[in-house]
Amino acid sequence: MALYPPSEVPQGAIRLNTDSQKLEFYAQDQWWEMATHNINLDGGSRGVRGGAQVGGAPYPTTDRIDYFTISTAGNAIDFGNLTGNHFGPAGAGSRTRGLFMGGGPTRLASVDFITFSSTGDAQDFGDMTYARAPGGNGALSNETRAVLGPGSSNSSDWEKEMDYITIASTGNGADFGDLAGDQSGAQGTSSPTRGIFAGGSLAPAYAYHNVIQYITIATLGDAQDFGDLAWAGNGRACSNGIRSVSSNSTPSATTALQSGLIATRGNYINYGDLATANDGGGSFTTSDKTRGLWGINAPSATNTMEYISMSTGGTGADFGDLTQEIGNSGGTSNAHGGL
Repeated sequence: MALYPPSEVPQGAIRLNTDSQKLEFYAQDQWWEMATHNINLDGGSRGVRGGAQVGGAPYPTTDRIDYFTISTAGNAIDFGNLTGNHFGPAGAGSRTRGLFMGGGPTRLASVDFITFSSTGDAQDFGDMTYARAPGGNGALSNETRAVLGPGSSNSSDWEKEMDYITIASTGNGADFGDLAGDQSGAQGTSSPTRGIFAGGSLAPAYAYHNVIQYITIATLGDAQDFGDLAWAGNGRACSNGIRSVSSNSTPSATTALQSGLIATRGNYINYGDLATANDGGGSFTTSDKTRGLWGINAPSATNTMEYISMSTGGTGADFGDLTQEIGNSGGTSNAHGGL
């Protein structure tokens, strides 16, 4: 059921539909039914990763999607395929849908989506406002909205514009606001209310920086200053809704992790190490409320995954193997910190 309320109803409002006894949220000028089923699949939260560079030079690309149960270490299983071969899409999602946005090597505006509970091929969602390679971790989301950060729009142009989409409804992206400077590869993480874009490279290309910026996901507008990373870099990050944890190249491969609290503005601190030095911070990352999981890129494509405790940090431990050796992929889950 979609009823059209008065124009003063704010975006993101929630109501109980007394006819269906279902919770609904207001987006794109209509009410949408909220998913309220259990997020657990196969005994735990499901993580997925899609698209990648495969093996060594000349780095062919793949459309393969893998999945795994985050709470149980083990090898990944083939999920299906994206709508095309590419690397470095940005992953995001709700409890029901996973999204893969943009990518390269030919810059893309397209968005694919999957349903976490049903393996199979991805479907076309729509297009963002411009084609970009966000670098695999350049998006964040809560249950309602996904925000895609800026990326390189071609081989030389770095951008600052963020886009957003409403996850429950297919369609094209719209402008959200701007980050402070032209950049690519900023790591996106979130709580249910606040999104963080950290690090990345400013124009000119590969001038790594340590700036952290934040947005309020429900409110359109430009990002604001949050603090600084412990060291400048371009990498991967994940969150449990309270803490964001980042792995960064500096630009050399490193094992070091750094972390900050999403609700509290300030600088990040050292938070332990992965067991293996990662180039680019790893091939992908995702999480649930307990574990953060990294695909290892050391210094080229591997099929190895490691995990850490999101609450205690420490040293990474082996999780299992992907279905192929990859680099520069996109990851998300149905239980990440934004949900």
